[in-house]
Amino acid sequence: MSKKVLMLLGVFLLLAAIPNVSSEVIPPNIGELLDDYYDVSGEPQLSGSVIGDLEFESGETSKIFVRLLNTGQTTTFDTENRPSGPNELMDAGTELDLEYDITTAINIHGTLENPDEAPIRVFSTPQNVEYLRSGEMALPMEFGIEVFKNAPSGTYELTLDLNYQYQSDVKVEGYPNQMIDYWYVTKNQTLPIHIEVKPKADLIVESVRSQLIPDQKSLLYITYRNTGDEVAEDAVARITVSDPFSTTDDQTFLGTLGPGDSYQAHYNIEVESDTLAKTYGIDTEVAYKDVNGNTRTSDVMKVSATVEKTDDSMMLSVYLLVIIIVGAAGTYLHIKRRKENIR
Repeated sequence: MSKKVLMLLGVFLLLAAIPNVSSEVIPPNIGELLDDYYDVSGEPQLSGSVIGDLEFESGETSKIFVRLLNTGQTTTFDTENRPSGPNELMDAGTELDLEYDITTAINIHGTLENPDEAPIRVFSTPQNVEYLRSGEMALPMEFGIEVFKNAPSGTYELTLDLNYQYQSDVKVEGYPNQMIDYWYVTKNQTLPIHIEVKPKADLIVESVRSQLIPDQKSLLYITYRNTGDEVAEDAVARITVSDPFSTTDDQTFLGTLGPGDSYQAHYNIEVESDTLAKTYGIDTEVAYKDVNGNTRTSDVMKVSATVEKTDDSMMLSVYLLVIIIVGAAGTYLHIKRRKENIR
C-alpha cells in the first residue's frame, strides 16, 4: 500500500472516528513510548461565554454562570510507520481512533480568582467538568460573588483559571491482544471575566452637632453628603429616636443632592428632665429616587447625640462635693481629738 493511499485512509478514519474519552481513570504516562503509526498534533482550546448580565450594584450578592466551549483543532497529521500485514492494520486503525482524542479536554477544573484585589469577594469552590470534546459546549459553571458595599463604580477583571489534561499521544501494538500506551499533558488557561459595578448615589453622615439639654426642646444638626457618582433626587432624611428622647420632627427634606453635594438638616428633640448627661445613639437614614425614578434607601447610620449638664445639675454636683469635703474634714478632726484625749 503506497504512502499516499495510507495517508488518505488515515484522514478518512480520523474524521469518522468516535472519541473514546473517559475522565474516570487516566492511564499513567509511560517512560518510553513505543514506535507508533501516526503523528497527530493539536490540542483543546477552551473559551468561555457568560450567561446573563455582568452588571452589579455595590453591596449586591449574585452568581456568575460561565459556559465553556472547546474549539480545539487537529493541526497536523503524519504517518510515522506504515503497517504491514492485517494485524498491524488493526493496530493502526485502533491507534488512529484513539488519536482523535487529542483535542478533548479531560478533568477540567475552573476556579474564579480575583488577582487584582477588586472590591469583590468570590465564595465558590472550584467547578468541574468531566470532559469536553472539540465542538462541544459544557453545562454552565456557577460561581457566587459579593460586591463590596463601598465598591466604586467601574469595570473590574476577575479571571477564570482552567486546569485540565488532554491525550497528547497514543501507541498501539500486539493485535489481537493489543497493548495501548498513552501520553497525557496538563494544560492551564486563564480567561478574563469583566464585572461592571453600576454607578449610584451614596448618602453618608458627614458630621453631627447637638445642643441637647434635659427638660428642654433642643436641636440636633446632621450633615449628609452624597459620596456616590449619581444624583439623589427628592432626598428625605429621617431619624429614629427612643427614650430619653422624643420628637414630632423626625424628617427633613434634603432635595436633590448631586455627587459631592451636602446638606445640613436639623431636628427638634425633646429631652426628658431626668436624662443623664452622656452620649446617646440615634439612627438615621435617607430615602431618595435614583436616575431611573426608583425609590432607594441608604443604610441605617448611627449618630452620636450628647446630652449636656444643666446649671442645676452642676450646682447639685458642687453642693455634693462640698458636703463630702466637709464630712471628710469633720471626721478627720474627730479622730484627731480622740487620739489627743487618749494621750
